[in-house]
Amino acid sequence: MKHIDIYDKTENGKNEINDSAAGLSMMERRVLILINGQNEVEKLAKLSLSDDIDATIDHLLELGLIEVAETTVVEIPAQAAPEQAAADNDATVTEITVTARDLMCNTLQTFGNKVKIADLHQAISDASDPEALKTLVKPWYQALSETPGGMYQADDLRKQVLELLQREDADAA
Repeated sequence: MKHIDIYDKTENGKNEINDSAAGLSMMERRVLILINGQNEVEKLAKLSLSDDIDATIDHLLELGLIEVAETTVVEIPAQAAPEQAAADNDATVTEITVTARDLMCNTLQTFGNKVKIADLHQAISDASDPEALKTLVKPWYQALSETPGGMYQADDLRKQVLELLQREDADAA
């Protein structure tokens, strides 16, 4: 059995996004932005490209910027058969697309004016392949760049999304 925690921002965490008062590193800030009460730690690690997500989560907890929103207990299945492992590797291509899509949606939710970005957010959520996401990178980047909090991180976030989509292309080839 395994306990899986899902974290959400506290009020202080939401304020930190705009205020940058806690002196967070870029990685800690990126993880804080991605925390939305829905993503498991494993997914946060993939989205943020963090090498030590546990230390980052622990630090954000210590600062009172995040809290446990939900804890799930799951049973760990027996080792998958080789055929299943191969099928899981084939699914990685779509996992990368999902990761890029989630990163784009989470950053829009964090930085964007919810009314202004609603259509773009929906278009990104509906994108089911890397090509569809690629067409949305420019409007997403512009939407982030127009916000006070997003303008400072838009370039780094755009780079992350493009790296994910390039990795998707490489894996598909």
